[in-house]
Amino acid sequence: MNKITANAYAKINLSLDITGLRDDGYHLLKTVMQSIFLHDVLEFEKVDEKGIFITCDKEGVPVDESNTVYKAAKKLFDSSDKEITGGVKINIKKNIPSAAGLGGGSADAAAAFIALNKLYDLGYKRKELIKLSERVGADVPFCLCGGTALCEGIGEKITPLIPLINFHAVLLKSSAQSPTETAYKRFDSMHIHTVFRHDKILDSIAQGHIRKLGRNMFNVLEFITPRDVIDDAKNALMQNDSLGAMMTGSGSCVFGLYKRKSVAEKAYKELKDKFEFAALVEPEPYGVKIVD
Repeated sequence: MNKITANAYAKINLSLDITGLRDDGYHLLKTVMQSIFLHDVLEFEKVDEKGIFITCDKEGVPVDESNTVYKAAKKLFDSSDKEITGGVKINIKKNIPSAAGLGGGSADAAAAFIALNKLYDLGYKRKELIKLSERVGADVPFCLCGGTALCEGIGEKITPLIPLINFHAVLLKSSAQSPTETAYKRFDSMHIHTVFRHDKILDSIAQGHIRKLGRNMFNVLEFITPRDVIDDAKNALMQNDSLGAMMTGSGSCVFGLYKRKSVAEKAYKELKDKFEFAALVEPEPYGVKIVD
């Protein structure tokens, strides 16, 4: 095997709370995440020249050592006892918008871990990949698992939940930016103390009760996000019959939940030309899927 292709699926946060700060600067989280059917496509090919060579079809995406895919590949190769001859060429076809809170970079890194482990027959188990991925990105461990899960710690403590299969979501993103690092620094400076309870979220998921889930979603980072980043999208979704609308991750993408596909399709058609990015998605049971 010299080539392999993988789909890397985006995620949304159905809840997000920050519960503490470690001495090393990593934030402790408690969040429920859900994979969705919006994905990048990554192609991996063995080459004779030593190195990790990345290309991408979207301008502005780094293709050097700062790319999470590069970090994942290097981490995997450096940690393996198996001798790696030659190098790897990686092409990324981007569909997940950057700086959106949809975990695109983390999903791509997860795809690199899984695909390269298979391509080079390195023999890592899933939990070993999760351990390796912890410092690559907070969402990478979840993206290695996918589906519906409660994630805690710095993202590495994953509790799979009953899969959500009966909802649709409309994603909207304006041109305004909400960089992750800036969002967390702003949160730290404001000394926000939250009392969010996840039990209603977990009960809603266990019951498959989308209307109840929509009512009880929360994201603590919405408190510190400039209103121009998310309010237009949230209001637009609620005015188009969403069961609940919320920012995902540190933004700037907002999603609205829908039970009925026809209602979601109507909202998407109404709103898709009014924002920089829009998508109509369904839940996805995988974080990464090898397709070729």
